[in-house]
Amino acid sequence: MTPADLRVVMMVANDVTNDSRVRKEAAALAETGAEVTVLGVSSGGLPSREILDGALIVRVPVPFSLRDERKRSRTARRDWRPPLVGYKHRSTYVARSQRIQAELKELKADSGHAIAAAKAGKGNPVKYKLGVAARLLRRTRWQAAQKATWVRKGVGNKSDVPFKFSWRAYDGVIHRMPWPASWRRLHPEALDLEIAFGDLIDRLEPDVVHAHDMHVIGVATRAAGRAKLRGKHLKVVYDAHEYVAGLSRYGARTRRSIAAWANHEREYIGQVDQVVTVSPAIAKRLRQEHKLGHEPAVIMNTPNPADVSVEVTDIRTRIGLRPEVPLLVYSGGVTRARGIETAVQALVDLPDAHLAVVCVPAVATDAVRVLQTQAAALGVEDRLHCVDPVKPNEVVAFLRTADVGLIPILRYPSHEMSLPNKLFEYAFAGLPVVVSDMPSMKEFVDRTRIGEVFVAADAHDLAAKVRTVLGDLDTYRERVADPGYQQEVSWAGQAEKLRGLYGELVGRPLEVSRPADRVAKKQRHLLIGPVNSAGQAWLWATALERADPGLVAESLTTGSGAFDFRVHRTGTYRQYRSDLRWQLELTAYTLRTVTHVLFEAGRPMFGQERGGMWTTDVPVLDSAGIKHGVLFHGSDIRDPAQHRAKYRFSPFRDRDEELTQRLQASNDVMRRHLARYDGPVFVTTPDLLEFVDNGIWLPLTVDVEEFTSTQPVLEREVPVVLHAPSASALKGSAYVDPVLMDLDAKGLITYQRVQGVAHSELAEMVRNADIVVDQMLLGSYGVFACEAMAAGRVTVGHIADPVRALLPADLPIAEATPDDLSEVIQRLVAERDQARKLADAGPSFVRDLHDGRRSVEALLPFVNDELEAGEA
Repeated sequence: MTPADLRVVMMVANDVTNDSRVRKEAAALAETGAEVTVLGVSSGGLPSREILDGALIVRVPVPFSLRDERKRSRTARRDWRPPLVGYKHRSTYVARSQRIQAELKELKADSGHAIAAAKAGKGNPVKYKLGVAARLLRRTRWQAAQKATWVRKGVGNKSDVPFKFSWRAYDGVIHRMPWPASWRRLHPEALDLEIAFGDLIDRLEPDVVHAHDMHVIGVATRAAGRAKLRGKHLKVVYDAHEYVAGLSRYGARTRRSIAAWANHEREYIGQVDQVVTVSPAIAKRLRQEHKLGHEPAVIMNTPNPADVSVEVTDIRTRIGLRPEVPLLVYSGGVTRARGIETAVQALVDLPDAHLAVVCVPAVATDAVRVLQTQAAALGVEDRLHCVDPVKPNEVVAFLRTADVGLIPILRYPSHEMSLPNKLFEYAFAGLPVVVSDMPSMKEFVDRTRIGEVFVAADAHDLAAKVRTVLGDLDTYRERVADPGYQQEVSWAGQAEKLRGLYGELVGRPLEVSRPADRVAKKQRHLLIGPVNSAGQAWLWATALERADPGLVAESLTTGSGAFDFRVHRTGTYRQYRSDLRWQLELTAYTLRTVTHVLFEAGRPMFGQERGGMWTTDVPVLDSAGIKHGVLFHGSDIRDPAQHRAKYRFSPFRDRDEELTQRLQASNDVMRRHLARYDGPVFVTTPDLLEFVDNGIWLPLTVDVEEFTSTQPVLEREVPVVLHAPSASALKGSAYVDPVLMDLDAKGLITYQRVQGVAHSELAEMVRNADIVVDQMLLGSYGVFACEAMAAGRVTVGHIADPVRALLPADLPIAEATPDDLSEVIQRLVAERDQARKLADAGPSFVRDLHDGRRSVEALLPFVNDELEAGEA
């Protein structure tokens, strides 16, 4: 097995984009030629695919049904009250109160009408008195209901107090208990991820599955178990980004919640083949706690040196701060455990310094608002700058104009053992650091002397250490810039360690063979699909390979296969519309091997969501440097309104007809996408050139030898006339059928009317017919007419004069319209010698224009176009 045969699937419970560790590790393996697929969670709820750093990123929609059901069930238990005690929902109380108010107002209105009628002497006095009694009863009823509503609400409010107090007390106790803490009960989202990722892993059949963080370790080991049932040993790598049992506690991340995740890790870590983590301290603790056979490998989360040269507006410019003003920076997640409040408090002791907080995931969060409120209370709000994050590859360049990098994390077991990514990002940005006294960080900073260490949560000590660094800034900067230190914290060394680990895991060395952002492709490779209309994609591909042996060309169909056309690659309609596993395999195959893509009928290649067009796949292809074009076969681009204006017998004459409206609507959408598309546009019939600006005619192709017939033409006393429309409404069958059925009834012809038969069966019928009637309305000719001409049959159809004028040779198709079809057929039957001459001209016409050579001439400029990326 070569590195190019190695298939790695990585998983992470985020959308990958901002996870620098996942991306760097995927790139390090992709550089060896391995096929790396990263499964992430789609933040927008829609699937997406793209190439990042040489790896295929697949974002999967995860409904989190089990997690949400747990939340719903938990809320329902806490909302339960005895029957008739209060109202479950405030809206119920409001509706009931408003209903009572409406009834009382209606009662007043009825009383007013009755009194006015009585004063005017209208109506029966007895009836009036009975009405008064009835209204009194109604008022008593609704006033009682009003009081009952108030009482019920009041009782509910009072009963809420003990209920809510009891639940708060229960939660306060239970969430402080690390046992029992079943992850299946507390974190069912781990099983939601299994549902989302598990089948994909099985389908991809990787050699190694790499689980990033504790959320997906179970998914990976279960996939390995299923692989054993297929006789395959799937290697599992678990990448512990943090010390799970010592995670910091805040918000919903309680001691019990953390214990449940730790139990999840503990249940599966013994089943993995290799454990990787981010610091030596965590590696030692994991081996001790889980009694691992060997110590986990340490791959520190250091930056990529290439990140330094990225063009990006720096942080000092972003906040508008002068160069001489001291600028402290914190970059990362904003939570209570990160200790940023300590840094804000320290500003009181640093009257000349400013603090910039690069807020991940964004400034608009409650945690950031807490910081801003704290700064205002301390009177330092004008020196606190909260900014949104930049892209992962821009962080180092963005931070480079600050003076000191801060890591003020508070004391939690996971923090005590960690070497945060930002420590190394600051180093490549050239920033000395001031960090809290977590053991791993303290040892690192004391050894490298790149900064100072302060007592965690002590704002005065933090301020003192910042003053120390600012007082000798040049010396600290020299230490940070030392080549030996820079090499130690460079990602290049860590990437080499990861490749070495994988080499040991799979039993062969992995060497860098190509840049991670490019896919090496050895030859031009064209993929045409996903329709293979009338087998044309297969015929074009075959003709191209025959004409240029150095070219690989393939066709793809995602239809039912009912017509039995030859094709290279297939997918079912269900796979194309909804099977993400199939779509992913095709995407990976295309991005790995294909250099050119030709979209048929404006459809996307890699699966189609409702309303999706080929343009949804264009960004994926562009990012991979794959050239692309689009081709149209007919009704997919033929504008009904334009056709109606130009062609007398247009099938779209009735603009209110359902088919016309449907095709017009889809055509309008297609044209909006086409107007924004700058790739080449091919059309398969000459009439379509009138409907596409700057269109390229790609002639239809027919296997002439397949249709060669030994059946003489028009030698039978009663000739056989064949009509086999692919779409009756567009071909004018409503005009053809009555004419030919009438001639059949008179004994002048034998009429064969077929539709929906396999192509091989239809080909045999064409070879045995005397006359083939194509279409009467569109004004052009298609595959069926070419096949009939190739078979030497008398071919009849309506070909508009402008279309005939576009052709380089006389078209041997007998002209007929709905007005004169009967006369044309009778003349051909009566004047058989002339008809045979027309039929005899058919094969040579097809050989000259439609045997594939002219199609190759149209396609070669496209497939020979220089590749922007991915070319060997």
